[in-house]
Amino acid sequence: MGDPLLHHALRLLAARAYTEAGLRRKLAHRGLPEEVEATIRRVKELGYLDDRSYAEGYIRLNQGRWGVGKLRQALRAKGVSVEVIEGVLADLEPQTDPVAEALELLERYPSRYRGEKAKAMRFLLNRGFPLSAALAAWERYSRTPNPER
Repeated sequence: MGDPLLHHALRLLAARAYTEAGLRRKLAHRGLPEEVEATIRRVKELGYLDDRSYAEGYIRLNQGRWGVGKLRQALRAKGVSVEVIEGVLADLEPQTDPVAEALELLERYPSRYRGEKAKAMRFLLNRGFPLSAALAAWERYSRTPNPER
Protein backbone atom coordinates (compact mmCIF):
# COMPACT_ATOMS: atom_id res chain seq x y z
CA MET A 1 0.00 0.00 0.00
CA GLY A 2 1.62 3.23 -1.12
CA ASP A 3 -0.26 5.85 0.93
CA PRO A 4 0.77 5.71 4.61
CA LEU A 5 -2.14 7.95 5.68
CA LEU A 6 -4.67 5.65 3.99
CA HIS A 7 -2.96 2.65 5.56
CA HIS A 8 -3.23 4.27 9.00
CA ALA A 9 -6.90 5.13 8.43
CA LEU A 10 -7.69 1.55 7.44
CA ARG A 11 -5.86 0.23 10.51
CA LEU A 12 -7.90 2.54 12.74
CA LEU A 13 -11.17 1.51 11.10
CA ALA A 14 -10.26 -2.17 11.39
CA ALA A 15 -10.03 -1.75 15.16
CA ARG A 16 -13.36 0.07 15.64
CA ALA A 17 -15.91 2.27 13.91
CA TYR A 18 -15.30 6.00 13.64
CA THR A 19 -17.39 8.93 12.59
CA GLU A 20 -16.07 11.04 9.75
CA ALA A 21 -15.22 13.81 12.23
CA GLY A 22 -13.53 11.37 14.61
CA LEU A 23 -11.37 9.86 11.88
CA ARG A 24 -10.53 13.34 10.60
CA ARG A 25 -9.32 14.31 14.10
CA LYS A 26 -7.19 11.16 14.31
CA LEU A 27 -5.62 11.69 10.91
CA ALA A 28 -5.03 15.43 11.38
CA HIS A 29 -1.93 14.69 13.42
CA ARG A 30 -0.36 12.66 10.62
CA GLY A 31 -0.87 14.67 7.48
CA LEU A 32 -1.73 17.93 5.79
CA PRO A 33 -5.41 18.92 5.65
CA GLU A 34 -5.57 18.22 1.89
CA GLU A 35 -4.12 14.73 2.40
CA VAL A 36 -6.54 14.04 5.25
CA GLU A 37 -9.54 15.09 3.15
CA ALA A 38 -8.36 12.95 0.23
CA THR A 39 -7.95 9.98 2.58
CA ILE A 40 -11.42 10.53 4.07
CA ARG A 41 -12.92 10.62 0.56
CA ARG A 42 -11.10 7.44 -0.42
CA VAL A 43 -12.13 5.55 2.72
CA LYS A 44 -15.76 6.63 2.13
CA GLU A 45 -15.54 5.45 -1.49
CA LEU A 46 -14.29 2.09 -0.28
CA GLY A 47 -17.32 1.88 2.04
CA TYR A 48 -15.39 1.77 5.32
CA LEU A 49 -16.66 5.09 6.66
CA ASP A 50 -20.35 5.94 6.94
CA ASP A 51 -21.80 8.23 9.60
CA ARG A 52 -25.31 6.84 9.12
CA SER A 53 -24.28 3.25 9.83
CA TYR A 54 -22.17 4.49 12.77
CA ALA A 55 -25.20 6.30 14.20
CA GLU A 56 -27.44 3.26 13.70
CA GLY A 57 -24.98 1.02 15.52
CA TYR A 58 -24.44 3.53 18.30
CA ILE A 59 -28.16 3.89 18.86
CA ARG A 60 -28.70 0.12 18.79
CA LEU A 61 -25.97 -0.28 21.39
CA ASN A 62 -27.24 2.42 23.77
CA GLN A 63 -30.98 2.74 23.24
CA GLY A 64 -31.92 0.49 26.15
CA ARG A 65 -29.93 2.64 28.56
CA TRP A 66 -30.48 6.13 27.18
CA GLY A 67 -33.39 8.15 25.91
CA VAL A 68 -33.59 9.88 22.55
CA GLY A 69 -32.31 13.19 23.93
CA LYS A 70 -29.10 11.74 25.31
CA LEU A 71 -28.52 9.66 22.17
CA ARG A 72 -28.94 12.78 20.05
CA GLN A 73 -26.53 14.73 22.25
CA ALA A 74 -23.89 11.97 22.29
CA LEU A 75 -23.94 11.53 18.51
CA ARG A 76 -23.72 15.28 18.02
CA ALA A 77 -20.66 15.36 20.31
CA LYS A 78 -19.07 12.67 18.15
CA GLY A 79 -19.46 14.87 15.09
CA VAL A 80 -22.41 13.20 13.37
CA SER A 81 -24.48 15.74 11.43
CA VAL A 82 -27.92 16.73 12.66
CA GLU A 83 -29.50 15.51 9.41
CA VAL A 84 -28.04 12.01 9.83
CA ILE A 85 -29.03 11.86 13.51
CA GLU A 86 -32.59 12.96 12.82
CA GLY A 87 -32.89 10.53 9.91
CA VAL A 88 -31.76 7.58 12.00
CA LEU A 89 -33.94 8.59 14.94
CA ALA A 90 -36.94 9.06 12.65
CA ASP A 91 -36.50 5.49 11.43
CA LEU A 92 -36.30 4.33 15.04
CA GLU A 93 -39.05 6.43 16.66
CA PRO A 94 -42.07 4.46 15.42
CA GLN A 95 -40.55 1.35 16.97
CA THR A 96 -39.91 2.82 20.42
CA ASP A 97 -42.16 4.07 23.19
CA PRO A 98 -40.18 6.35 25.52
CA VAL A 99 -42.58 5.76 28.41
CA ALA A 100 -42.17 1.98 28.12
CA GLU A 101 -38.38 2.35 27.92
CA ALA A 102 -38.34 4.62 30.97
CA LEU A 103 -40.59 2.24 32.89
CA GLU A 104 -38.27 -0.63 32.01
CA LEU A 105 -35.32 1.31 33.45
CA LEU A 106 -37.24 2.08 36.65
CA GLU A 107 -38.00 -1.61 37.05
CA ARG A 108 -34.45 -2.67 36.20
CA TYR A 109 -32.67 -0.25 38.59
CA PRO A 110 -34.87 0.33 41.66
CA SER A 111 -31.85 0.89 43.91
CA ARG A 112 -30.93 4.04 41.97
CA TYR A 113 -33.85 6.03 43.38
CA ARG A 114 -35.21 3.91 46.27
CA GLY A 115 -38.84 4.75 45.59
CA GLU A 116 -38.31 8.51 45.67
CA LYS A 117 -39.97 10.39 42.84
CA ALA A 118 -37.39 13.20 42.65
CA LYS A 119 -34.50 10.73 42.39
CA ALA A 120 -36.37 8.70 39.79
CA MET A 121 -37.01 11.83 37.71
CA ARG A 122 -33.33 12.85 37.86
CA PHE A 123 -32.33 9.30 36.95
CA LEU A 124 -34.56 9.27 33.86
CA LEU A 125 -33.86 12.87 32.82
CA ASN A 126 -30.11 12.26 33.06
CA ARG A 127 -30.61 9.30 30.76
CA GLY A 128 -32.14 11.61 28.15
CA PHE A 129 -35.85 10.93 28.57
CA PRO A 130 -38.28 13.83 28.14
CA LEU A 131 -39.97 15.03 31.32
CA SER A 132 -43.39 13.93 30.09
CA ALA A 133 -42.15 10.36 29.49
CA ALA A 134 -40.42 10.28 32.89
CA LEU A 135 -43.57 11.45 34.68
CA ALA A 136 -45.78 8.98 32.83
CA ALA A 137 -43.37 6.14 33.59
CA TRP A 138 -43.30 7.09 37.27
CA GLU A 139 -47.11 7.12 37.37
CA ARG A 140 -47.27 3.64 35.86
CA TYR A 141 -44.47 2.41 38.10
CA SER A 142 -46.02 3.76 41.31
CA ARG A 143 -49.44 2.24 40.44
CA THR A 144 -47.99 -1.23 39.86
CA PRO A 145 -48.04 -3.38 43.01
CA ASN A 146 -44.67 -4.94 43.69
CA PRO A 147 -43.73 -6.59 46.98
CA GLU A 148 -40.02 -5.95 46.40
CA ARG A 149 -40.41 -2.15 46.53
